[in-house]
Amino acid sequence: MMLQTRDPNEANGRATRFDTTTSLLFDRETPGQFSAYLDPAWSSLIGMHGGYLVALAIRAAQIVVGDRPIRTATTSFLRPASAGAAELIVEVVRRGRSITNLTVTLSQSSKAVVVCHLIAADAVESTAWETLTDDGLPAFERCVPLQPPPGVGHFAHGVAVLDPADLPFSHGPRARVAGYMRPIETRPIDAAWLGMALDWFPPASFTRIDPPAGGISISYTIHIHRTLALLGDDEWLGGAFRADISEGGIALEKGVITDPAGRILAESFHTRWTAGPDQLPRGSSSVATSCS
Repeated sequence: MMLQTRDPNEANGRATRFDTTTSLLFDRETPGQFSAYLDPAWSSLIGMHGGYLVALAIRAAQIVVGDRPIRTATTSFLRPASAGAAELIVEVVRRGRSITNLTVTLSQSSKAVVVCHLIAADAVESTAWETLTDDGLPAFERCVPLQPPPGVGHFAHGVAVLDPADLPFSHGPRARVAGYMRPIETRPIDAAWLGMALDWFPPASFTRIDPPAGGISISYTIHIHRTLALLGDDEWLGGAFRADISEGGIALEKGVITDPAGRILAESFHTRWTAGPDQLPRGSSSVATSCS
């Protein structure tokens, strides 16, 4: 019989909604095996929100590696996830003196839904640099509130204003979405939250083509440069996402989230299916079905 224990982050009685919906039950007799409940509050246009699934994978990997920070996660989306029970299995592929390589497989009904390859790395003394580039964000006052479509639950976990130059469903000349956002709860801007947030904004492709095309995830890579303890009450994170080319039904969206001072917290490379709605393969599971 599996002996399960709740993730201590969820059991402290002060858990936020994010903490609760990404909580895990781990098997003390089978290290690296976890169970979870995919909360319908994280629904998206198709199935469950991809960034939410990545957050669960990061939470599971972080429990296994302990204090060693998660720095990179590359996720392949195999099939749609649905609300309900799920299992996560963490495999430590290699554990070095400074770096640990892991693979997390999230499954439902004995079928793999996502496979996430992660790197956890200790902070070491090194040459550091940061060349800040202009992401084109206008002043906060010039932005307009995000108005998500009904039935897309993941947007309720944050609040945002968008650059009016590039709005979803505007059929504008470029595939770009940018603006400012913050969580609805007071909590750290940690690796799991950033893994979700880099997929939280509307897909950049939605400024050129209508959903679901442009929002369907094939693969998703994030790199975390730094985290934040908390945001101030009047502080906002910046976000900018663009897909400069779509060819053969696939586009690469590049994204960045910055702190209130403009420093880069994390970056993403998101491969999305951009074939028109009438070109989507019927009943196919060969492309991912996690839609932001």
